[in-house]
Order: sequence, then C-alpha cells, then structure tokens
Amino acid sequence: MKKLLMQTAMAAGVAVGLAAFGSQSALANGDEFFGAEEIPGATEFVYFGSVKDPKGNYLDAVEVTLNVSEPPLTYVAYTDIIGRFRTLDAGRAIVDLGYEVDTANFTLSVARDGYKFIRKLDRTPRRAKKGAFEVNFVMDVDPDWEAKKKAAQEPLRLRQDIKN
Repeated sequence: MKKLLMQTAMAAGVAVGLAAFGSQSALANGDEFFGAEEIPGATEFVYFGSVKDPKGNYLDAVEVTLNVSEPPLTYVAYTDIIGRFRTLDAGRAIVDLGYEVDTANFTLSVARDGYKFIRKLDRTPRRAKKGAFEVNFVMDVDPDWEAKKKAAQEPLRLRQDIKN
C-alpha cells in the first residue's frame, strides 16, 4: 500500500511539472545560454566560455571582443557574474552578408581595467566549421596598471596646460 501511494504521488508530481512547464524541453547546466536566439535557426558559429584569474575565481564584466577581418565585423560581449560569456552568432551574420565562414579571419580578445591577459584555452576542434565553440581565458591583476593609467593621462594634462 505504501509503495502504491508513493508511486501515485510521484506520478502526480510529474503531471503537475508537465502542466506547469508545458512541452518545453529542459536543458542541462544552463545550455540555453549557448543557443543563438538573436537569429532564428541553427547556430553557424558562436564562441562561449569563461574568464578566470589564476586562482580559479571567475571574473565578471570582462569585455570579450570578436573581430572578423572579412567582412569587417566586430562583436563585443561581457562576462556575467559567474564569468561566462557568449558572442553573437557571427557565422549567421557572415552567411547572411553572402560570405563564407572562415575562422582564420576571427580574432578573439579579452580586456578589463586593472587586469592583463595570461592564457587562452581554445577547445575548438581544429577542423570544425559550424557550431558553438568553447574558448576560456585566464587573466591576472596587472601590477603596473596604475602607472600605465597615469602615463596615458599625461598627454591630456599637457594639452590642457598648453591651452591655459
């Protein structure tokens, strides 16, 4: 009797879950994050990944830039609070413009004030032409950041002094 009651409760739970969420499929580990929703259809070419420091802590608000040389396109994405990013579907835009997707024309870079690039971990299969490809970055605190920032501001101060 106890077993029958337990099975009935589980079946009721499943029925309530299906009714609440309809026929949408659930994707494990937040995989909907990697789907190209900005342009309907199959994914052509998307980069995704994470940015961490050398200790393994995720970095948020890192600017991830995808530059395409032919046709000339630039896409900018930012890491979220857990250090993950996803570019727009550059492949779809390139195909829609009438070009072939050639990954040799793609350059992916990262930038954040006070940090310097250390390492890129490209998990993209060598011969892959389509899909979502994982690229992870490691960045560390730049000890010379304040000096670089001050040096970049010096010419501005000199120009202001000349005008006065």
